[in-house]
Amino acid sequence: LDPKGRGGTTGYDMAVALPGLQSGEEGDAELFKENNKTFDVGQGRIEMEVNKVNAEESEIGGVFVASQPGDTDMGSKVPKKILTKGIFYAKIQ
Repeated sequence: LDPKGRGGTTGYDMAVALPGLQSGEEGDAELFKENNKTFDVGQGRIEMEVNKVNAEESEIGGVFVASQPGDTDMGSKVPKKILTKGIFYAKIQ
């Protein structure tokens, strides 16, 4: 089992381990986000531009830029912004 409890979408919601810094009265505020996981889907954006077209072979190619939020460790961390740039190729059928 995953000790961080990331299995909420696959059928289990937590793993049992020795809890550190928790007495039921103090220490839980610091670990609240670690202990209470959430499954959030962030919004991303992609822009694609076709630069080349080969009509004889039914192929296209171009560049893309994608922006999306990074991993939050199931809600316990602030997501970083991920920017991905690249080249794409496709064959149309």
